[in-house]
Amino acid sequence: MCIRDRDLPDFLQAILQRIHTLPGIKEQGPFDQLTVNDYYPGDGIPPHFDTHSPFEEFFVSLSIGSGVVMSFRSYQNEQKHLYLPRRSLVVFAGEARYAWQHSISQRKLDKVDGQLAFRRRRISLTFRRIKKDPCKCPFPFYCDSQGYDPVLTKQLSDKPAKEKKIKEEEVKLDEFVGEGQVEDELKPGELEKKYVYEIYDKIAPHFSHTRYKPWPKVEGFINSLEKGTVLADLGCGNGKYFGINSENVYAIGSDRSIGLIELAKEKDSNNQVFAADSLRLPMRDECVDVILSIAVVHHFSTRALRIQALRELNRILRVGGKIFIQVWALEQDERKFEHQDVFVPWHLQYKYEDEEENINEVIKEKDVINDAEKKTIVYKRYYHVFQKGELEELFKD
Repeated sequence: MCIRDRDLPDFLQAILQRIHTLPGIKEQGPFDQLTVNDYYPGDGIPPHFDTHSPFEEFFVSLSIGSGVVMSFRSYQNEQKHLYLPRRSLVVFAGEARYAWQHSISQRKLDKVDGQLAFRRRRISLTFRRIKKDPCKCPFPFYCDSQGYDPVLTKQLSDKPAKEKKIKEEEVKLDEFVGEGQVEDELKPGELEKKYVYEIYDKIAPHFSHTRYKPWPKVEGFINSLEKGTVLADLGCGNGKYFGINSENVYAIGSDRSIGLIELAKEKDSNNQVFAADSLRLPMRDECVDVILSIAVVHHFSTRALRIQALRELNRILRVGGKIFIQVWALEQDERKFEHQDVFVPWHLQYKYEDEEENINEVIKEKDVINDAEKKTIVYKRYYHVFQKGELEELFKD
């Protein structure tokens, strides 16, 4: 949404008065145009620089509601990553305004000072001053007023980057992708790999030790199934639902965690289980009568991945079959969640840590906390907790 000076709301005047006192902006003159953008977690903007001719040199952007990492890249491929905290103001001027592209990666969390921060809804207010004459900046290869040549720009971009040391943490910021690139939107991203797949393999023995009793509603559902039913437990974990109503039900199971699959086999060598990703099941179309999906779909960080997981369930289900699916809810009495995308801690007892690993080294190398009082290592598991009606809406897609 764009707003011209005559329509700028009164509540912004106090903010503008402070902004107009900043060096360079004061000399340029007051802003007379405002662009308002509304970003949700996972949203981003592609690399670009603002066109030169419509606006004066200085412009500013105010972040409201949430912080975000903005990335900058020069025509010589220098990179910088800047965290814009909530209620902060970033000023664009000079080479950063005219010759550096800026972007925001499509992901749900950023790494800031070694800590992971979930993005929330962010509103940006970008103030500019409309330009009345052609741009005469010293960067003609990006300037539409001076015969901008995209071929020349590409040639310049292909040159080796200037020798400039980039902090390791900055590089990691750019490499950490929560949602994956657009072309890989149906593949798990770094968020799933690091905070779901790796974690469950790590905590598998301890997790299995706490998951020994079937949930009553799931057990009741399995007991209601007719003789000859072929059931697929997708996300079977340690196989705690195998053996229920076995005289009528033939059960197979899969899980992404190799550790949990091995424990399911140890429990009973007759358990028909295999390792597989719920996004790409190695199963024929319409091959099972009933599907269990217990506490699986809430581990996918994007709507596209959650829909893909449900489509796989539908693909392998026979016509007239049944799906029993459970996910964590946002609205519940036992836990209180402020947001839908959260990290849920798992306290792994010291005795379950690998003997060859020193606990201090584990803490140093991984995004974990040492709770010495409880003698546990605290790992983070990613969850998307569902609002009422959200799961039903996914099935419609």
